[in-house]
Amino acid sequence: MNTQSLYLLVATTLLLSANCAADKKSEAIDREVFVGVYSDLRIAAVETDSGSISFAGRDSILDAFGVTQEDLTIFLEAHVEDLEFMRDVWNDIELRMDRGDQIN
Repeated sequence: MNTQSLYLLVATTLLLSANCAADKKSEAIDREVFVGVYSDLRIAAVETDSGSISFAGRDSILDAFGVTQEDLTIFLEAHVEDLEFMRDVWNDIELRMDRGDQIN
């Protein structure tokens, strides 16, 4: 494989991966929705003796926000490479939990 073909292959791969990331971001739920859902899930888990939430409890919280577990995964996949953004998201979740916000 010559150098020019290699550059073309690398450029094509980068463009395709950038396009996939852009698609994930356009599919992802809003940051505030993710923060609300995730913090409510964590609060519900902390309030149990076992420290984990039941499937029914999880589904109830997801339903209250109108999201699915897949929506949470898509959000994470869309933003996983943006470390500052994700740091701020986790900080928002922690602050919301510290305030003791009520579960939806």
